[in-house]
Amino acid sequence: MAYKEVGISSVAELGQMVRAVQKESGLTQRDAAALCNVSLPFLNGLEQGKATAQIGKVLSVCNRFGIDVRLRLPGEMA
Repeated sequence: MAYKEVGISSVAELGQMVRAVQKESGLTQRDAAALCNVSLPFLNGLEQGKATAQIGKVLSVCNRFGIDVRLRLPGEMA
């Protein structure tokens, strides 16, 4: 499997990426929500870029779709 690195700077951009991967996988939104163990309204909101405090669910969805979330921290890290 080939991987592509993409930077995101907003919830809307993350939602667009999740939606693109969901569509590429051939899953309906309902099936994708079930696979990710989240509700359909939650997945819909995430894909629409709605702000959420449920970061655990967001990370779960990303993980299920093979989206590796990384943080770039300021300064030098050893």
